[in-house]
Amino acid sequence: MNPIFNTYYTKSIRLTPNGFSLFNLADGQLKREDYTNEENVLLTQKVPSFFQLSGTDEEPMEVVVATHVPMLVPEVIFEESKVKDLLSMQFDISQLGQSFADQLGLYRSLYFLTQNECDTLSAVPIKPLFKSEATILYDFLLHQAQHDAVLLSVDDHFVDYFVMHANAPALVNRSTRTELVDVLYYSLNCVQQYGLMEPTLFVHYFNTPNRKLNDLLRRYHHHVEVL
Repeated sequence: MNPIFNTYYTKSIRLTPNGFSLFNLADGQLKREDYTNEENVLLTQKVPSFFQLSGTDEEPMEVVVATHVPMLVPEVIFEESKVKDLLSMQFDISQLGQSFADQLGLYRSLYFLTQNECDTLSAVPIKPLFKSEATILYDFLLHQAQHDAVLLSVDDHFVDYFVMHANAPALVNRSTRTELVDVLYYSLNCVQQYGLMEPTLFVHYFNTPNRKLNDLLRRYHHHVEVL
């Protein structure tokens, strides 16, 4: 992961559809461990030793929710009492454990954890501070881009697309199609759909950067910045 993003994951647990990652900044170095569902490694097994938790006091820790992208609801029509109804329009919330509504510019960013995820986190001695990963991407773009921008956050199994237009979030979406031509297609579609004028395309990799993808994107986008 690029050092630019290190400040966002200094002491955190990142939850994804395919497993989890642990981050801890110590002596200026960001220590990271990744575990996939296929490894059958439990979060409750790894968190205490990785963060050297005493087990007596609950330690505040960010939990970055990247299991799905959030649902953006304009602030002007948002009602707290209708969060579950709104989420059910986009997600299967039959296993809903806890819902969240973070501020994201002029929007509320709605996301949730399943009951199983809630039970797992409650079994480790931490005080979780929940944050959607879209909040991190938005904050990055807010401080980096002075005009229209598209951010591709590339993981092994999915790619998140975040569009900033007129200094405000316009789109947060995810595709599990990670083939090069598909990533290119979706990036071009973001630009065309929102009529972006010469946007900067930021490409962020959570794992090994893909040089072939970078070269392909540079052939069709004028301003590409690989993070």
